[in-house]
Amino acid sequence: MKKAIMSLAVAFAGLFATTNANATVYFQSNFNGLADSTKSINGGLLSLSAYGEPSNWGIVRDNALTIYGGQAFNGANSGNISGLSADLANGLNLLRMTGQYKTFAAYDGTPWNRAAEIGFQNTSWYFNYNSIAITNPTSDWVDFTLDLDLSGLATDVAHINMIQANFFVGGNAPGDFHVDNLKIETVSSIPEPSVASLLGFGALGLVATRLRRRS
Repeated sequence: MKKAIMSLAVAFAGLFATTNANATVYFQSNFNGLADSTKSINGGLLSLSAYGEPSNWGIVRDNALTIYGGQAFNGANSGNISGLSADLANGLNLLRMTGQYKTFAAYDGTPWNRAAEIGFQNTSWYFNYNSIAITNPTSDWVDFTLDLDLSGLATDVAHINMIQANFFVGGNAPGDFHVDNLKIETVSSIPEPSVASLLGFGALGLVATRLRRRS
């Protein structure tokens, strides 16, 4: 019985030892108080810049990042997220983006009838690592979480240093796309201490039950 308890204690200590890594926040903004004409939004270690035809179709308005429809390629993207290699080496293996989005009808009342996308993208080579597609209209704010596992890019220095956050509206149909309360950070996929403790106590209970039955 002593051996079983000692083994559990060692395993439990190891589990908690892996949850000490802190998240690195690269961007965080609720976009409040920024002027309509703002095209570069600073926050954390990143900035967001608008692109499109013309470039002012991706700006901050109504306290949110607003991407206007009516052109084929309108959106906003971040710069390259530098520092991911170091985060991965420190156990922060997930690049996580959280926030809220909402769709709007055009100013003339034409309903939303297009597609938007939130993603982690390589804009140098033009492909998505991971993305969320928004095709259905929603008048209420919708929470979203987008994770990108960096583990597969550990040895791919060219790719891990070219990852950007991208917000995009495609096609020429009218309608606006808003993003708010945006946060981009690296976190660990290992369970939080509270979750780990529940798992640990559950395991201890199973062992104790089994030992009781044997005695």
